[in-house]
Amino acid sequence: MRGLTETIKSEEVGVDNMARGSGSKRCVELAYNYLQTVEEKEATTLDIMHSINNRKVTTGCRKTKETWSVQQISQILRKSPYFIKVGTVASIAPSGTSSTCCVYKCASVKDVVTKKLSYRHSISTYKAIPKFAREEYVKQGGVL
Repeated sequence: MRGLTETIKSEEVGVDNMARGSGSKRCVELAYNYLQTVEEKEATTLDIMHSINNRKVTTGCRKTKETWSVQQISQILRKSPYFIKVGTVASIAPSGTSSTCCVYKCASVKDVVTKKLSYRHSISTYKAIPKFAREEYVKQGGVL
């Protein structure tokens, strides 16, 4: 029984110090910035994937590219409160297969932050809040 108690305590301590997710916040920030630059303010997951994956990232001495798949981006945008699904569009891949892509637009940051702050228990940590929402979060009385 002693081992079980120690395991639970170590898991509780590890949760607070652990980074959240596997880069989904970075994907949300990149997608949000891309949608702000697009004229129509909405885009398909395929367009968002191409914009994120085609930007060059310099880490130290190396240049690297992001490797997000359409499925990963679609899942992240679907779960994020900062995006609203507008509809779907039929698309044809270079290989000739057809599929449907979801079209997303940005939600109002003010409304999302207001909703998050209205919860009885704080569910967002500083690490979980995207950069574009931090200013609004502090403005509305949130503590970072």
